[in-house]
Amino acid sequence: MKKKIALSVTLMVIAITLIGILGGLYLFDTAVYGLVLGVVTLLLVGRISGNGWHELFVMIKNGVKKSYIVLIIMSLVGMLSAIWMKSGTIPSLMLFGFEYLLGMNFLLAAFLITGLISMLLGTAIGTISTIGIPLFEIGSVIGIPPAVIAGAIISGAYIGDRTSPLSSVANLIAIITETKLIPMLKHFAKTLFPALIICFILYLLIGRPYLIQGDSLGEINNIMDTLHSHFQLGWYSLLPALLIIVMAVSRIHIVYCMLAGLVSSIFITVLTQEISFIGLLNVLVHGYHPAEIEVGKLLSGGGLLSMTNVILTITASTALNGLLESMGMLEPLLEKFFNGTKRAGDLILKTAILSAGISATTCNQSLAIIIPGSALRKRYLEKGLHQKELARAIADSGIAVSPLIPWNINAVAITSMLGVSALDFSPYAFLCFLLPLITITCGYCSNRNDVIATERVHIGLEKEHKSKES
Repeated sequence: MKKKIALSVTLMVIAITLIGILGGLYLFDTAVYGLVLGVVTLLLVGRISGNGWHELFVMIKNGVKKSYIVLIIMSLVGMLSAIWMKSGTIPSLMLFGFEYLLGMNFLLAAFLITGLISMLLGTAIGTISTIGIPLFEIGSVIGIPPAVIAGAIISGAYIGDRTSPLSSVANLIAIITETKLIPMLKHFAKTLFPALIICFILYLLIGRPYLIQGDSLGEINNIMDTLHSHFQLGWYSLLPALLIIVMAVSRIHIVYCMLAGLVSSIFITVLTQEISFIGLLNVLVHGYHPAEIEVGKLLSGGGLLSMTNVILTITASTALNGLLESMGMLEPLLEKFFNGTKRAGDLILKTAILSAGISATTCNQSLAIIIPGSALRKRYLEKGLHQKELARAIADSGIAVSPLIPWNINAVAITSMLGVSALDFSPYAFLCFLLPLITITCGYCSNRNDVIATERVHIGLEKEHKSKES
């Protein structure tokens, strides 16, 4: 007979997992060991509570199964970043940046460019893995500290992750909170615009010393000569990046977009860069590591194996999620957390804390949407708050802060791509921590213009009650 798992046991498991994650990060620079410790602890708890081993492993399987698309995307990102270096796509983008961004505030330009591309692609990771990497390389070359340029790129990339109509994250939030997508995104603008203005001013001020002019021109010319001499470049070098953008804007699934970019890059590499079949496989698996020292200083890394830590982190975190969800360990915790909440501002604050906490505990963006979105919709109706408020609280917290949590899947992926740790770039990813602060402030300062009329609240609750009865 299965026993009900006590709240104290759930808290113990979460504490053990978090301690394990922090210990793993400190000792081994990875969160995987802490997540595995959490999975083992949950298996023991599940077995003691009466679940069979087969049943528990089915729970793990179901949890991991939900992330197979993410695992595919991360694998493609690793191979794509390497082949884009070898094929000349990233060198071409760097040359384009050197030529057309002369005299500009590059840090501000990087923020604005990644913001625009992320709105077109609808994905932060996709934006960073395509345009973000060459922008990071250019920024590093002209002397911008890696943490600073990474922070600007990440801030821009997460504009589209929560705000683009093409974003899977935004669409999932709309579905879970039962909110129409476009009105919801318009509501998001109330916190986004203040954050954008602050980011614009900060990146403008910080980026002033880093203009591509004067003393840096000589170094830039040397780099451009190096790229031209080691790569056969032409208009065709930019085709893979353009292909991904066009397909993404056409609302083709991101996996197919990245596959098209990968295949086209392989084709260009074979035709233009004089590489053998074995050499091509080596680049895809192990990454691009040129023999020339001067080229290696500019471009190196990537490859399928570079994503090993990301893939293991995703697998372990989704296994943890599968066990927590299937054994029903989160519901009592939610009830305890929200018990006694009366004011609308308190509800939004607790929603933000919950969503960010789930993002930190499970390392997963989807659960940071699904759990609070499903559990709190009725509470928002009871408080007379529109579901758009719930949607925005989730988007501005669990989604926005995910790259700032070192063991979160998003942060691990970004670190693998840019080589900068979350602890280093977090202070400069202004948008990611401004959004939760602004949305919490709005929750307490709002004049309640978006409050639903009392009659509509009762109608909504009555409909929900009738649907459950039927």
